[in-house]
Amino acid sequence: MKFEYRVRDQQGRLKVGILEAEHKNIVIENLLGQGYYIVLLNEAPIISSNLRFDFNLYGLKKVRTRDLVTLNRQLSTMLAAGLSIMSSLKILGEQTANKRLKNAVLKIREDIEAGLALWEAFAKHPGIFSEIYISMIRAGELGGVMEVVLERLSYHLEREQEIKSKLKSASIYPVIVAAFAVLVIFFIIIFVMPIFVSMFESSGVRLPMPTLILLGMGAFLGKWWPHIVIGIIVLPLLMKCWGKTINGRYIYDTLSLQVPIIGKTVSRIAVARFARTMGTLVKSGIPVLQALEVTEDVVDNVVIGRAISRARTRIKEGQTIADPLMETGVFEPMVTQMIAVGEETGSLDEMLMRMSDYYERELIYTVDAMMAVLEPMLILVVALMVGGVIVATILPMFDMMNMVG
Repeated sequence: MKFEYRVRDQQGRLKVGILEAEHKNIVIENLLGQGYYIVLLNEAPIISSNLRFDFNLYGLKKVRTRDLVTLNRQLSTMLAAGLSIMSSLKILGEQTANKRLKNAVLKIREDIEAGLALWEAFAKHPGIFSEIYISMIRAGELGGVMEVVLERLSYHLEREQEIKSKLKSASIYPVIVAAFAVLVIFFIIIFVMPIFVSMFESSGVRLPMPTLILLGMGAFLGKWWPHIVIGIIVLPLLMKCWGKTINGRYIYDTLSLQVPIIGKTVSRIAVARFARTMGTLVKSGIPVLQALEVTEDVVDNVVIGRAISRARTRIKEGQTIADPLMETGVFEPMVTQMIAVGEETGSLDEMLMRMSDYYERELIYTVDAMMAVLEPMLILVVALMVGGVIVATILPMFDMMNMVG
């Protein structure tokens, strides 16, 4: 039998793979003997040669956050009404619109019938359900409060989606305006200006320097535009691939935290996500060390994730939560002080949720303020660029008029 595993080493680094053994316990002993902490261990699925390619099954149709929230709320309502988990999953499997999620729900039901725990059945679909999702399902199953945990998870997912939508809408406007300005300028330089220039040259007018510069740009673009287009397409792809490497991602995340204004926004996004995830997990009964392990990946920043990993190691040695987090230098003093107060008063989850609410409000306010400043600045820059090109185009007309006069 083959078993697929997901483990973490002593430094908190994630490792995945497949081992072959006669029994699951042999694999567990092997991994623990190597000093790994087991995150996930399942029997590897048998791949059939007669598999039919399904676009929905292989992820070409994504499961949206809205689909997961709907699934959670419906499952929570059914469980609160007294339906069994098997009946609830059967109903959800029949009425779920997203085919990929529908297949996952039906497979989860089959795995539970086969003897797996609910969280283990969910964990077999990591492409749909995140680590925080699986951790909270496990806490709800062990604590017997599944419907409450599902409601908290739905709220968490909705807040995450709200922040992502806000950032996405804020980034779309500048890109559209900049692309429109570039296209207008290229059109004037390549198509409009040569018409005027040929007329000016036939009349013997000496072209001014701004017009000559734009003509040179137009000639360059006309000759090299295929290479420029390829570069515009390929360069971002290369940067994206480089950003997925360990060193590239670390450098990218380090720079993103140091850029003026943007760095503060990125930091607040990570802190809000850390506080929301940590608070939700602790409130659902997840141990602090396990909750910290989940947040390492949730913050979506390697620099902050490594800082949390170092803090988790210090906490294992018996320190409080606040002090190691403060020593990382990543978190603001208010964060560590509120965590310290939460530890002392036994209300860590409440303090973390308050922090997440505060930073999410600050993040939305910062994004709105940036957009309020950015919009008129973009309009001004675009007006100056387009106006400069137009002036350089018609400037020889004044010389021609002076010659006629």
